[in-house]
Amino acid sequence: MSDKPHAVLVFSRHGESQWNVDNRFTGWVDVDLSEKGVGEAKGAGALIKEEGLRFDVCYTSVLKRAIKTLNYALEESDQMYVPVVKSWRLNERMYGGLTGLDKKETVKKHGAEQVQVWRRSFDVPPPPIEKESEFYPGKDPKYVGLKDEEIP
Repeated sequence: MSDKPHAVLVFSRHGESQWNVDNRFTGWVDVDLSEKGVGEAKGAGALIKEEGLRFDVCYTSVLKRAIKTLNYALEESDQMYVPVVKSWRLNERMYGGLTGLDKKETVKKHGAEQVQVWRRSFDVPPPPIEKESEFYPGKDPKYVGLKDEEIP
């Protein structure tokens, strides 16, 4: 029997985004990587190469910060040929009506405990996002095939 594992599953978070720097709730807003985030993504790729990890397929969300993180990592690890599957179902958590708000200001307004529940709970969603919001995903061409009830 071989000591080599049958399969290895690797998870990675996107590099730092500009809204991470600004301390804003991001969710599904398609915010780009910061300069530091680009460096983090390239560093992840260098580590992947150093560890000798080889991928058969990669999966990412449809958000550019995740796509770019993956692309930088694949480039640094000499694996740009690997097929990539993108799905909105891998998007970051949807923050609803909190999207775009400053996290500290939101804590001041609603209290740390309530904000923590919205951020980490699996059964208590944040306030819903209004269809009129500039951040409503239904206005983004990436989600043109989604029904309103599929948007979290």
